[in-house]
Amino acid sequence: MRSKIILIGNYKPDNQYSMLIFEALMVEGYTKLNLNVNVIRPHKIFGRISFNKLSLLKWFGYLDKFLLFPMQILFFRLKNWLLFNEIHYHICDHSNAFYLYFLPQKDAIITCHDVLAIRAGLGYTDTYCSTTNSGKVLQKIIINALSKAKKLAAVSEFTLNQINEIDTQPNLKKKWICIHNALSAKFQPMIESEIQEVLKRLTPLFDKPFILHIGSDLERKNRRLLVKMVYELQNEWDGLLVLAGEPLNSENFELIEKLNLTDRVIHIHYPTDTEIIALYSKCEAMIFPSFSEGFGWPIIEAQACGAPVITSNKAPMMDEVGGKAALYADPDDALSFANEFRKFYNKEFRNEVISLGYRNTKRFNFENTVRQYVELINM
Repeated sequence: MRSKIILIGNYKPDNQYSMLIFEALMVEGYTKLNLNVNVIRPHKIFGRISFNKLSLLKWFGYLDKFLLFPMQILFFRLKNWLLFNEIHYHICDHSNAFYLYFLPQKDAIITCHDVLAIRAGLGYTDTYCSTTNSGKVLQKIIINALSKAKKLAAVSEFTLNQINEIDTQPNLKKKWICIHNALSAKFQPMIESEIQEVLKRLTPLFDKPFILHIGSDLERKNRRLLVKMVYELQNEWDGLLVLAGEPLNSENFELIEKLNLTDRVIHIHYPTDTEIIALYSKCEAMIFPSFSEGFGWPIIEAQACGAPVITSNKAPMMDEVGGKAALYADPDDALSFANEFRKFYNKEFRNEVISLGYRNTKRFNFENTVRQYVELINM
């Protein structure tokens, strides 16, 4: 009898990049422990006839995810039952909790990265997430399925507490624990010559100081604060703001133009891993002013590459992720972030924060995280 771990991955047209990163990390980790690992995911079948129209892709995608893929799971289970294969399942993203209905509960685990969209769908106002009527229905389906999970790993104690709060079936015997996200070994300081080679391709950055944000234009990511922060610093700091990730929306473009910062803000669309590491390694600081997060991966990625970090004074970024190695400020107050950045003018202080950051990242050991997942599987 052969034992195997099957990862349930995300529907690729949804472009959930952080979930694809997590999936790849788990494949790497399980493989390093000499476990037999495969990934299955919904395929783009109905989605092919959407003619690239977002509204059609959404609804046809639901057919791919909620009609066709469950049938694929059941067929997959039958095949492996006939072959006497011992199978364990890991649903990599809580938004796919619906698939728990088609999996053996004792042999399935699920990772919950946050419950922000779920809480928004339930009417909570502190998530900085918006939802449509159909989205509210979807989130109720997700929480009802998630509540049936026997084995669940939340990526932070903060997220675990939040999901316990909205659990619809709290009386079931469950093994719900916190397993912090792991830090990939690829995040480490890049040598100067390599940095310069990468930044040459990003011409506006060459030989210029800059502060960095990695993320999207979602309201909760709070890019507006970063623009206002640079406005506060513009007369004393001759650097750039680099926004790396998803494109800027019209509101942020208008704010940049209104504050006459067009020549001070650089946007890098979907940087590669190499470019992100170079940016982390070279920036004067990585600023992460989110209103709400389930974990906050860029905090430890930046610290591992030698960037000092300023993030929001909210859980889980404060204490649980950044620890004593980051600076914290009010995400509603651009001046408070500017004042924290000014502390880095003192090179000795900045170097101390960088040193603390390196130490902080050791808490998110990749091998230890994977071992915890294997223990949860075998519970």
